[in-house]
Amino acid sequence: MSKLFERLAVAPLDQPVTSLDACAYFYRFATFLGWMPPTEKGWLRWAYALWTGTTMLMGVVYLPLGLSLTYVVHFDRFTPMEFLTSLQVDLNCVGNVIKTCVTYSQMWRMRRMNELIAPLDERCRTPSQRLILHQMVARVNRIIIFFMYMYFAFSILTLFTSIAAGKAPWQLYNPFVDWMDGTWQLWVASILEFFVVGTGESQELMADTFPIVFISLFRGHLAILKDRIENLRKDEELSEEEHYEELVACIQDHRTIIECSNIIRPMLSYTIFAQFMLVGIVLGLAGFNILFFPNTIWMILSNIAFILAICTETFPCCLLCEFLIEDCTKLSDALFHSNWLTATKRYKSAVIYFLQRTQQVIEFKAGSIFPISVQSNIAVAKFAFTIITIVNQMNLGEKFKTNRELGGEIEP
Repeated sequence: MSKLFERLAVAPLDQPVTSLDACAYFYRFATFLGWMPPTEKGWLRWAYALWTGTTMLMGVVYLPLGLSLTYVVHFDRFTPMEFLTSLQVDLNCVGNVIKTCVTYSQMWRMRRMNELIAPLDERCRTPSQRLILHQMVARVNRIIIFFMYMYFAFSILTLFTSIAAGKAPWQLYNPFVDWMDGTWQLWVASILEFFVVGTGESQELMADTFPIVFISLFRGHLAILKDRIENLRKDEELSEEEHYEELVACIQDHRTIIECSNIIRPMLSYTIFAQFMLVGIVLGLAGFNILFFPNTIWMILSNIAFILAICTETFPCCLLCEFLIEDCTKLSDALFHSNWLTATKRYKSAVIYFLQRTQQVIEFKAGSIFPISVQSNIAVAKFAFTIITIVNQMNLGEKFKTNRELGGEIEP
């Protein structure tokens, strides 16, 4: 068990650690979902391809389709609270389909970034630089495990609270098992639903954590690069030619980080934009469910877990993007204040070129429209309060409860 979670702790400095280790748990989830096909050919590759198709069919096709079909076929089985719980998941599935398809189809970009970043690990020579790398690896893996707990807390709480109430958690359309036929059928249908929703959550976990993983890698290597720049021309035993070579190596590594950011940019743009378009609506429905309908303490906790999971889909990424901009600014300041005043003309020319490059910060945009930042995240999340206000002023909550009790439809 200790070996399974060994990368959650900061490794000793004498232990070899690479940037790829920061992706360890990320790629384990990808392997579980069937997103990392084996290189060798044969029956194993075909079996794995079958598993890939199964998970994609469950998370991308059956989950949103099953929720939508239930509203058509078995809408009379829903209470208002159950309907909203199911609807908020269904709407979130729309974004999940887009994000999953983009992430799965662009996995080659992540492998390419790992290849480009790998040589940067060899630049970590001092204990301080090694410490930055080791802390970054542990921090990224902890974040992925944290995301896993946040996402599955909602589904686990919903599963057991629904079974305790004698109902299926999300009431996915299932033509083979009807959960109303008895206790055994209820358990079978509920476990099947949990497996399908869990697959969708795992796919969403992949789509939401890849920005965290690679932006954290960028930040870690920018911090290492900053430490190297601050120590330029401080070793008196080196010649001016060797100092110049160190500066050129820093320029090349900075160019590598910029290249990696350009590789991830299209993926980040599409996935965050899709989530931004839905986060306000989904949060509004969850808040509406808590405020306007009687819930047990466990159902309230389930909705709170869902709200926290929705917030973690965008907020950490937005926060890291802002930190990345600050890191780029600090890197430029470190270069300007480095020991270059008494250097050769060629060295100074390289510093001027490098300064111009570092002043162009790494910034990402959602849908190539608005910047991915905390301010943008707050702006789209505010739409949830708009939904709750409209519902409250139109008294839709009370109308929904009254008409559902009478077996009618919602009055306009």
